[in-house]
Amino acid sequence: MKKIIIFIILIILLCFLIPILFTQKFETMPILSEEKKVEELKVDTSYNYNDYTTVKLLHTSSNEIEEVNLDEYMCNVVSAEIPAKYNIEALKAQAVVARTYTIYTIIRNAGKHGEANICDSSTCCQAWISKEDRLAKWEESTREEYWNKIVEAVNTTIGEIVTYNGEIINAFYHANSGGKTEMASGVWGGGDYPYLQSVETARRRRI
Repeated sequence: MKKIIIFIILIILLCFLIPILFTQKFETMPILSEEKKVEELKVDTSYNYNDYTTVKLLHTSSNEIEEVNLDEYMCNVVSAEIPAKYNIEALKAQAVVARTYTIYTIIRNAGKHGEANICDSSTCCQAWISKEDRLAKWEESTREEYWNKIVEAVNTTIGEIVTYNGEIINAFYHANSGGKTEMASGVWGGGDYPYLQSVETARRRRI
């Protein structure tokens, strides 16, 4: 009788212990994986920002090259690529990704435009608009507010770029993903970038 009772107790203990052991084993894996993913793709300022103080910009309309200050160039790009009425955090994100794209292009695509580093065409590189033309397109009552907002977004993220595994990324960006992004190979063909994969994106809600 004692043996039967001991056997039943052992079975009950095993029923409790086995789920605990398996739960501990598998619960820790996603946490480690998620932490690793966050470390791989991050904003970085460890590169030498002073190496990229100016940009040789090709104006496609005149085929002339203008040497401009990088931070001033970023203001012109941000004001051309995203509406100034958007939230300041969205403008900051745009500044970081546009700066990343610019530095990557200077480093990796040297010679694409001859003596120039980058052009002002959104169909080739990224959009650019002069301050004067940008102000002229805004209502007079919002000009100062909007331009100051653009400058704030650029200055508060100054020097920041996005890296993956310590390397600057090829920061392609778009205005609308339609709810889901596409893999790089699905757009341009060729190989895929590990940081440009198909993911679902948040949809903008109307209030």
